[in-house]
Amino acid sequence: MPMKKIDLATYKRRGMFAAFKDRDIPFFSTSSHIDISNLKKIIDDQRCGFFLSISFLITKAVNLVPELRHRVINGELFEFQRIDPGFTVLLEDETFSFCDSRYFEAFEEYRRYSEIKIQEVKECPDQSTGEKHHMFFITSLPWFSFTSIVHPHDRLYGYIPVVSIGKYFQEGERLLLPVGIQVNHALVDGIHVGKFYQHLSDMCECSELWLSV
Repeated sequence: MPMKKIDLATYKRRGMFAAFKDRDIPFFSTSSHIDISNLKKIIDDQRCGFFLSISFLITKAVNLVPELRHRVINGELFEFQRIDPGFTVLLEDETFSFCDSRYFEAFEEYRRYSEIKIQEVKECPDQSTGEKHHMFFITSLPWFSFTSIVHPHDRLYGYIPVVSIGKYFQEGERLLLPVGIQVNHALVDGIHVGKFYQHLSDMCECSELWLSV
């Protein structure tokens, strides 16, 4: 995956990086409610599937924030040109499999590719770990809404953002989706998470521009 090395000597966040990289708990997690009223209408009209639609928009929003594409590999800081989504797939026995997808500019390409990968892991589940610096993770919890969420953390995936989506709910005339994100504070600050939420909110509001099939 194309990436460029960032010189830590001139890295503008080098002070924050040094302050947080060796903390026992270097990550922070937050959640927010995203208005998906228009998005749900587009999904219902086009019958394009809720998870694949929202995961495509999440992937777009994550990639629009450079800090969410930053990774520390063997002590050196890199920025990936793009990062790919990986997500969980529920199996018939109520266990789950990991599923590695890819970033695509066009929704239809993403949908076709992801549908194939989902079917593959349903037939041959994957709970393996490995080198996934070029990825970020999405976990879907459609059984309940949440106002906060924290994920397991280990150094293998220590710099990889994790995005969570819960059960959407009605509030007045709006349909709201809880979206959580967990990031490493050595590389990502609250302002960067705010940009992610703003990008995602904007795309959900104008989802007909992004989900054309």
